[in-house]
Amino acid sequence: MIKSYDNSVFINCPFDENYKEIFYAIIFTVYRCGFVPRSSLEQDNALENRLSKIEKIIEECRFGIHDISRTEINANALPRFNMPFELGIFFGAKKFGDVRQRHKTALVLEYQKYLYQQYISDLNGIDTYAHGNDPAKVIKIIRDWLYASSGKKLIDGHLIITKDYKSFRDKLPEIAADTGLDINDLHFNDYCYIVEISLMPYMK
Repeated sequence: MIKSYDNSVFINCPFDENYKEIFYAIIFTVYRCGFVPRSSLEQDNALENRLSKIEKIIEECRFGIHDISRTEINANALPRFNMPFELGIFFGAKKFGDVRQRHKTALVLEYQKYLYQQYISDLNGIDTYAHGNDPAKVIKIIRDWLYASSGKKLIDGHLIITKDYKSFRDKLPEIAADTGLDINDLHFNDYCYIVEISLMPYMK
């Protein structure tokens, strides 16, 4: 699918194993709704630092999905701030960018509703959505958000998309094997490729 500013969705979320099922569901739903998921994982250029890469991708995306729920303390008794930081860049691009950047739209996800008020109170007044680590719930949230914020009307309901996703997940190991990929070690671009070829009828 050809990327454009108006169909690109920046995904700002954890990349660890515990989040993989939600990440996979987000990517599938974005494609299934007729949009293109973007992530800092899509590029691997040793000559470009991570922040520059993220800034470039954010600039190229009208839509942004930001999951700020991962605030657990790590082994060094420190939290992770990457997701709130990247959300701040997205907000800054909308506020201070050119005319095109001011059309940005963001969806803020949490594990539990309004938990963010305990660690990032500057977001008070923002309507977040809680997914409870449930792929079906995150599919509905993203589908409804893209339907409402994009103006695109030819998007199937969340029950159909959820059913399609469950069928896709059942077939994913076989599809990965057929393409010579390890189901337990799929790169972002490989997973996106598999989703794209599986959703060819919807990729318009």
